[in-house]
Amino acid sequence: MIRNAPAALPTTLRFMGAQLVQRLAGGGRSHSRGELRARVDRVVAGLGEHVRRCDHVTVPARHDPWLESGVRLDTDHAMTLLAEGRVYLSRALDVGFGPGIGLWQRVGDGEIQKIVATASTFAVERPGMLFLTSKPPGEFADRNGSFEADPPRGDLAGEFRVAVLQWRGGAEEALAAAAALDEPLFGPALRRLRDPVLPPRGWHYLWRLGPSEVFTKDREDGSLRCHARGDASILQFPVSRPFTRETRLRWAWRVDQLPSRLPEHIQPTHDYLSIAVEFDDGRDLTYLWSAALPTDTIFQCPLPWWDRRETHWVVRSGNRELGGWLDEERDLFTDCQRALGGAPPREIVGIWLIGVSAFQRGEGRCRYRGIALEDGDGRVVVHP
Repeated sequence: MIRNAPAALPTTLRFMGAQLVQRLAGGGRSHSRGELRARVDRVVAGLGEHVRRCDHVTVPARHDPWLESGVRLDTDHAMTLLAEGRVYLSRALDVGFGPGIGLWQRVGDGEIQKIVATASTFAVERPGMLFLTSKPPGEFADRNGSFEADPPRGDLAGEFRVAVLQWRGGAEEALAAAAALDEPLFGPALRRLRDPVLPPRGWHYLWRLGPSEVFTKDREDGSLRCHARGDASILQFPVSRPFTRETRLRWAWRVDQLPSRLPEHIQPTHDYLSIAVEFDDGRDLTYLWSAALPTDTIFQCPLPWWDRRETHWVVRSGNRELGGWLDEERDLFTDCQRALGGAPPREIVGIWLIGVSAFQRGEGRCRYRGIALEDGDGRVVVHP
């Protein structure tokens, strides 16, 4: 099993230096401290009968896996969550995630749901207590919110501050009235309810990371667009194809902007764009475009949980070829022998598109088309 990524320390030092320069230049990121509550309360005061109840809940980074909010929900009322704040993996290095990455809710022992960005509306399908949690991606063991025993939750800091609004009557009418009073705060929730950004047909978001608005289908050329801005998203297309010595993956992509300027093989800089193949043994192999790692660098994902399942292979590097369409073809069987080792998988069960820009909170933009699996028995077109 080959692992040929460069040592982590030089990249870590470069990242720390970049953060220090940014702070000295006055470019540090500031985060609101309590502004949400004051703005929500001002709007609620003007909404009258639209609001059944408004509660404010603080979700600290350090708490038992699920925080009982004290808010009881009924099925005849829709709920909107608005959130601010940040949970830090390292406060000193300003490495962390916002509500759109790590704020999850469930009612009673029901299925988990994640907020999109900082504002989402949910239909309450069962009565019960609202539970909230702040969690890094990859820690859930199931869709009802049990946590993986290994690895344990890290020593996180920070908090999310959440406004829980239960509406009387239709949520759209209430949000329209709220947006008329504070459009920057309530407008995104209203637009998300009226015209949700849905994944392209046949694709779905990995439940462990939850929904986002990262991937869309281009209306002009039909390509799959990825626009990651402080997000972490995996879009999946299910397949069922035997894995043989003849299996090949083809795709074309146009990468316009990389989400990192530094090598992506350590956690604080692990922002990247890639396409991946998921196998029936729980492993996946991702082909990424790196900002700085040499082509054919192979490395294990640096994130907990994922480090036992995901392997990265650099197929393009640097900025020179950005902005143009490039065709790719990979001999999957040979690549798996080299990158994964052990007994080969028996079946391919999914194709993934990955866009991560959560750690450095930069921006990544690319497009995909011509995604297909080929072997001796024919061709499976995932996206034309």
